[in-house]
Amino acid sequence: MMNKFLKLKSILIVFTLGLLFTSCSSDDNTDLVITDPDATFDADLLVTEAGTGDRRNVTVNASDVSGSTFKAKVAFSANSANMRRLYITQNISAFGEEPYVFTSQEVDEKPDGSLDLVGDDKKDFEFQLDLPKPTMTDGTVVYKLWATTGRGDFRDVNKRNALGDNVLGTITVRFGTGINDGSGIKAFTQTILAAPLGDGSSNTFISLYNNEVYKISDGEETAALWDFGYYYGASQNASLASTSDYPALFDDDNDATTPLVNVSGLTGVAQAELNSFFIGTSSIDFDAVATASDLNGITTPGTERVTGLSVNDVLEFVDEYGNKGVIKITEISGTDGTGDFIRFDVKVQIQ
Repeated sequence: MMNKFLKLKSILIVFTLGLLFTSCSSDDNTDLVITDPDATFDADLLVTEAGTGDRRNVTVNASDVSGSTFKAKVAFSANSANMRRLYITQNISAFGEEPYVFTSQEVDEKPDGSLDLVGDDKKDFEFQLDLPKPTMTDGTVVYKLWATTGRGDFRDVNKRNALGDNVLGTITVRFGTGINDGSGIKAFTQTILAAPLGDGSSNTFISLYNNEVYKISDGEETAALWDFGYYYGASQNASLASTSDYPALFDDDNDATTPLVNVSGLTGVAQAELNSFFIGTSSIDFDAVATASDLNGITTPGTERVTGLSVNDVLEFVDEYGNKGVIKITEISGTDGTGDFIRFDVKVQIQ
């Protein structure tokens, strides 16, 4: 029987190294304040719903910062809605945005990678953040930050944005000339998706945004991140399908008399929030794709599911967010049992 998914309770964010929070004692508005008001900051970001006096786009010259990190002051202020989560992405040398992961700081992260903002009426917060300064000669590192009223989407700043559509802050770290020299392609290799198992323990779905694979049982918090999943059908054999169009394969109540359910029915995530992923067969030479322009000719396929896959098949796709790419099947192992999987390589445009 598939277990019901438990909602994680919000707990106080305590950043003990670089992201340091303390809370006021007001029951109506628990503000987060900087623990060191006398600190000097390399970047001072201010994002408000009103837009008055904002500093939404801040640039830091890496040459002006000594050491391997720079200190940023971040402040957000909302008028109408309460802020519940903070989303942060990092884009190094224009190789594509990825969720910024705190590896050396104690943070309260939601399962989707966002940060939990505590307080029933969160209208304002302010904090200090130590961000890494990688070793680079030329190029940029860009951080984007925005607040949401609930579960958002790293690829869509408008989803439940607490301050309004397209309201976010950016911190750009500039190295040398500030010119990024990249192919415009992000490549994933040797990715594995497992055949779905009844207990939800298999890594069946993937997000091309971060090349992460997800268990079916990850459920409510992460299902909206998934792009597509793998299954092995009785007649269709090895198949890929968008999360939105994934077949009803799940028994959510352990009752043989009731129909199987789809991803929405299993996870409780609204069907409208599940990603479409348009995919079809392709004549593109996967190995010859070297730059983003090599994929410009792809038009949106008319289907969200491909079946009967074999090794060396090449597929082309357009995802929910307009990104174009190709997939090459490199291995198919078994059918629909424990340990059975598909392996493939991906090349996708960076936007």
